[in-house]
Amino acid sequence: MDIQIRAVIIHEIAKKEGETDADLTLTDKILDGENLQIKKIVSSLDASFSKRSPSRARFSNDGFKSEIPDFEKIDLVKSSKSLSRSFKVGIQNVHSAKGGYLVFCQYKMARNYFSVFLVRNAEGSFLERKAKSQEWDVKSVRHLDVKHFAMGMRINLDLLNSNYRYIQLVKGTTDISKYFENWIGLDPDSKKQEAEDGKALYKVFEEIDLPDGITDREDLKRMVYSHIQSRPLKRVNLQNLSEYLFGDRDMIPEHCDKKGADINPEFKMPKKQLDRFYKVTARAEGITLDAPRSKFSQSGIFISKSGDSVIIRSKELADNIKKKLQPQE
Repeated sequence: MDIQIRAVIIHEIAKKEGETDADLTLTDKILDGENLQIKKIVSSLDASFSKRSPSRARFSNDGFKSEIPDFEKIDLVKSSKSLSRSFKVGIQNVHSAKGGYLVFCQYKMARNYFSVFLVRNAEGSFLERKAKSQEWDVKSVRHLDVKHFAMGMRINLDLLNSNYRYIQLVKGTTDISKYFENWIGLDPDSKKQEAEDGKALYKVFEEIDLPDGITDREDLKRMVYSHIQSRPLKRVNLQNLSEYLFGDRDMIPEHCDKKGADINPEFKMPKKQLDRFYKVTARAEGITLDAPRSKFSQSGIFISKSGDSVIIRSKELADNIKKKLQPQE
């Protein structure tokens, strides 16, 4: 997919694991967004990011939101320098934190994004500046280890003013450290919306292509139900579920990314949402009863099952049946 780069800038944070001091080297130079090497780097970072199944959140009132009130009118040089200074303060006394290069990107692929990646050099290679300049040498930028970046965040600017969780984060090869989340400024309530995640997952299985050998979508949903039901605490991991159903860990995450589904890569499935996946179908004496499993526990619809009888209390259903049974004029 073609990428349109609006701006890219890189700042360096020098810090070794186990130490408390950090050194910051800032630049005033925006990299050439038309340069094929820069396009390749940003495209590779975005692709690697998507494959990590990023978690989702929204902004709180501090962090990036206080620094950048309007992402459409951002001064990337000014804002990225200020945010880099804040990042340095945040990691200075964190012994386990390591430095790297903060890559700030504004670009468009399928959507408009603002992203920040903490990237390190590939072993044995070094990112270098041009002689007597604040600008990075584009040839040396290729040594950035884009496939194994340490941390990253991506904001879907097209959804910024919606109810969707427009921020995505990945942990790279380490956990997303608390200082990274604090630096971005996340709304803690937005990271945990399990009922909404469950609804979004159900929609995924209303749309996604059926696996080989499965011809009935309800059979697929029952497989989802059985898999999640067997998991400790009913936790859903999209990559594990995708491997189980499709033999491909990326099938479900890639579908979610393509459709813009607002769903976390791992969450605890609420019982009410899980029950939607199990559709009960019963046929006897020419009568077919077909309904999601959850309907059998809803008060007022299916309220009694005893002996050889099932009592259904539903005025709407009763009126519908009576109407169907009326003689045709």
